Amino acid sequence: MSRTILMLLVALMLAGCTNDKPRPEGFGGSIEAKAQELKRSSYSVRHFVKGNRVYVDVFVQGGNFGMPDKELAKGELYLTVSIDGGREVRYMTPAFSISGLKKGYHEINLSVQSYKQPGVIHRPYQWTVKVD
Repeated sequence: MSRTILMLLVALMLAGCTNDKPRPEGFGGSIEAKAQELKRSSYSVRHFVKGNRVYVDVFVQGGNFGMPDKELAKGELYLTVSIDGGREVRYMTPAFSISGLKKGYHEINLSVQSYKQPGVIHRPYQWTVKVD
């Protein structure tokens, strides 16, 4: 009896030591699927006001921002920000600060752009801040 149990245990251990691992369904996605994912991805914006500065932090799921001192590569993200409908300023980093704001309410428009990929569109984000 014990010999039979021992043989079954050895057989189970040998059966588990194979390199024949199952592949998950959908394995090996394409690059096109990633582009579609970027189109649908959302982003979140957090900000706080300290004095006459507004500190902004943007998180884009699945996005890659460029380096501030280097030229952008195709598909890298950057931000365009306008204050009170004024000229747009480009930011290459997801965290930045806006300084020199006068006292009162200011409307800030933020848009995430993808370099040399006009098809990747993110919905603009707009909010109002109060500077004391």
